[in-house]
Amino acid sequence: MEFTREQVRANRDYFAAKLGAERQKADVVRKVRDKKGDFLLLDTRGRQAFEQGHIEGAWCVPLDELDALAGSLPRDRELVMYCWNHT
Repeated sequence: MEFTREQVRANRDYFAAKLGAERQKADVVRKVRDKKGDFLLLDTRGRQAFEQGHIEGAWCVPLDELDALAGSLPRDRELVMYCWNHT
């Protein structure tokens, strides 16, 4: 199978955009720990889980309410979402 230049370029652009929109977990943890985060943390777990404990400064935005709450989220800050850690 051979790819055209256009296909290669499209794939490169796709993955460059994807990587540019993702943060590494270690970077987020370090910035939260050092209180140097330039982003807003969104806890996408349920409200009960959020009330039982969450990262300081995080906003509770349950995943099933994300569409309804999206309009109230700031547009001038990077948003970093987190949920349960199953790794």
